[in-house]
Amino acid sequence: MPSSEPAVLAVAGGDTEVTDLLSLDDKGRNRATVSLRSGAYVADCAYTDYLVIEDCPTVAVGAGRVFIRSKDQSAKQVSNWIIGFDLATGNTTKKFDSGPGSLLQPLRMSGGRLLALRLSNDHISPNAHVSLDPEKDEETPYFYFDLPSEGEPLTLTLTNENDVVVQDGRLFFGAKSANGPSGEQEKQWSYLALDIGSSAAAGP
Repeated sequence: MPSSEPAVLAVAGGDTEVTDLLSLDDKGRNRATVSLRSGAYVADCAYTDYLVIEDCPTVAVGAGRVFIRSKDQSAKQVSNWIIGFDLATGNTTKKFDSGPGSLLQPLRMSGGRLLALRLSNDHISPNAHVSLDPEKDEETPYFYFDLPSEGEPLTLTLTNENDVVVQDGRLFFGAKSANGPSGEQEKQWSYLALDIGSSAAAGP
């Protein structure tokens, strides 16, 4: 269940991957179905033997829409995109292209805007925490950032493998699990959590 308010169900129809998103009304009846059977999109939810509520890190729901990202197309001019679907009709509403050299990952809704990560995959342009406005068709960067070289191999920015939370204008990255050295292996350290905020000067 990517969202309980409004109610959206993620269904794996005869498969281990999410194949459909179901939008429900307040009586539990199906309003619309968003099909993901083309295999072009990423809709990951925590996998357990019981119902998972609001733990689908690549799906953002709000303002009457559900947003998901496409699979990476790194060899193409547009690396990936985020697309919105109307919860009442299942029709597409807005598409945000990443452009070359970066990848877009949805985080969560903030009012009518989608908060997202713009991650550099060319190691030239910086990473960014951005706001995507589907009504005005605008992207607004909140701040740019880089990861320490020691943390880069851990792919802390992958929302489907780690916890990525945006709160109070800051980004928090957290590893879901960690493996320590065993036996005679050399002890090594690694990032388990990382907090990134704007470097703008504080007001008086």
